Order: sequence, then C-alpha cells, then structure tokens
Amino acid sequence: YIIGEKMSENLLSSLNESQKIAAQHIDGPMLILAGAGSGKTKTITTRLAYLISIGIDPRSILTLTFTNKAASEMRERAFSMLDSSMINTPPLLCTFHKFGLLFLKFHMSELNRKNNFIIIDTDDKKRIIKSIDKEITTSLLVAEISRYKNSLLTPSEAKSAAQLKLYQQIAEIYEKYEEYLEKNNLVDFDDLLLLPYKILKNNQKLADEISQKYQYIMVDEYQDTNELQYRLLRLLCSSHSNLCVVGDDDQSIYGWRGATIKNILNFSEHFENTHVVKLEENYRSTDTILNHANQLIEHNRDRLGKKLIGTRQKGDSIRIYESQDENEETRKIIEDIKQLIDSGTNPKNIAILFRVNALSRSLEEGFNKAGLNYKLVGGMKFYER
Repeated sequence: YIIGEKMSENLLSSLNESQKIAAQHIDGPMLILAGAGSGKTKTITTRLAYLISIGIDPRSILTLTFTNKAASEMRERAFSMLDSSMINTPPLLCTFHKFGLLFLKFHMSELNRKNNFIIIDTDDKKRIIKSIDKEITTSLLVAEISRYKNSLLTPSEAKSAAQLKLYQQIAEIYEKYEEYLEKNNLVDFDDLLLLPYKILKNNQKLADEISQKYQYIMVDEYQDTNELQYRLLRLLCSSHSNLCVVGDDDQSIYGWRGATIKNILNFSEHFENTHVVKLEENYRSTDTILNHANQLIEHNRDRLGKKLIGTRQKGDSIRIYESQDENEETRKIIEDIKQLIDSGTNPKNIAILFRVNALSRSLEEGFNKAGLNYKLVGGMKFYER
C-alpha cells in the first residue's frame, strides 16, 4: 500500500489542479469537459494508472475509445506509468465496436445464434443489399439501414414510421437484409453495438453480471457518441454509477453520422450527482489564437460553456486573406512563404491546412509553377491520385 501511495503521488505530480481533481475521482459519475489542447489524454491515462496504483483490480476497469489508434496510445501511456507487477492482467481498453465483438463471442447464444459468426465489411454489405434490390441507390440503402440500427429501429418500426413510398421500400429491404444476415450468421459493423444492446436489454441478470465485472468505466470523445452507445452504457452501469466520460461539447462534428450532442449536454441529468471538471488550460496554442477561438465559439447555442486559458506566449496576430478565387489565394500564400523562407524561416516549420483533399489541387499547381518543394501529409498528391 505504501508503495502504491508513493506511486500515486508521483503520477499526479505533473498534472495541473483540474487534471488532478479528475484523475483522483473514483466513485460516482464524472464529466470531464476537456477543451482543445488541454491535456485530455494525459488526464485520463493518468486516471487509469491512478486507479490501478491505489489497488483497484485492473480487470474491473473498462475504457472505451473511438479508434484503435487512440486505444493503443492510451494503453502505452498508462502502462508506462506503472510497475509491470501491478498489471499482470491488464484492463480492457478498446473501441466500442471491439468491446461489442468480444461480448458477442461469449454471448451470441442469447440470440439463438452460434458464436462462429462472420463480420462483414462495407463492400460485403453493399453486395448483399444489391442482391436484394437493384433499383434504389445502394449508398442510400447502406446509410439508411445504418441509421435505423443506430437509432434502435427494427424493420417493422422503420416500416411503421415511413411516410414516403421510398422509405417504405427501404424498410422492406432492411427487413430482407436482416433476414439474410441472420440466416447466414453474419454481423455488420453496426450489429457489434446493436446486438450486445439487445442481449443486455433482454437479460437483466446478464446486464448486472457484466456491470459488476466492469466496476469502473471510462469513455473518450463522449461528444461523438450516438443514442445506441448511450443506451449500451446505461446497461453497463446497471449495478453502479462509476462512469467517467471525457469530451468537448465545442468539438462535436459528427452529427451527420448519428452522434448526438445531447449525450454530453444532458450527462448530468442522465446520471445523478455528476461531478463536473473543466480542463480549460490550453498547452497547444498561443493566446492570440485562443482569444479568437473563445470569441467565436461563445456564439454556439448548444454548449455547457468553458473558456480556453493560454499557457504559452501571446503570439503573432492573425491575418485573413480575402481572394476572388483559389488561384489568387494560392499566389498570396506563395508570396508569404517566399518572404518567410528569405527571412530565414525553416520550410519544415511552415504548414498549410485544408478542409478536403480536393482543395490541394490549386496549391500544388501554384507550388510547382513557383518551384517550391512541398510534402503532402496524410494523402496522395493530386496528379498521382
């Protein structure tokens, strides 16, 4: 215990006050409102390590993320803070969908199906749907069926809700698609959440068992969760309320794929006696950037409210280009870059960010004409593409 206590103090020593409060919270629901660049990952990985350091069984901790990359980064950072002897059996740290997959491997029989099911990808899904219907655009059918599943609508409910003939047809195709999956013991990506929800919803005893197994649950990027993920979390917390969620209501951008901002805005109503911690100190950007960001975001109607506080120098003022078209914009950018390089700025310290890949074309053409070398990150050069 003394070793654990000393280790716990060391773990918390590099955190600011808000981060410490969040990392040391143990029982009961907690909402960590984490502004951009506020050390969110550091806080929740430290909290994970802290829980283990004070003697909580790692097997009783479940951390859910949105990407495999985020899961592996958190795992690496949390485990590096601990003595290896403390994590003989590591805590489960994975995506929502990976958790659903592991759950189904053990409990698929609850749906009278075998656990040797096969997961289909998007191409398989399109092929199956196309074999059912060739008239309606396949991409529309794929999107609507996914929306139905994430909204917990069964084929018959989708059919009842459909007012237009097109959506009645889509609901019928959804029904045939579901029959095909069940008959061939196939599972699509959305089923990895929907089927565990159905199993737990219909078996309270099992829901309590799983909830008792995972006594401490953490969720990253909570602002991006949808209705189905929220309902699943409610069932996982059926025997306790030790749920810690981390998110930023100002960074919710996935409404188009089913995420609902209500999950984070109403968290304190969904879970009684919620402890709210705001991480507002920003370690990434200059004060100038943060002041502009704060002035913009405060106009958002649906937000809980926080203000990013700078920890770095003031920084240069922001300049705005106003251009007639993308070619004029590119010329202005190139002039500025040439001035920076002539004044001694290292080209590797200059970056251009753009919204979608197609926007790289005018920039690449301009750079090629100007003889400026560039490196495209995270994509393929326009003409190679």
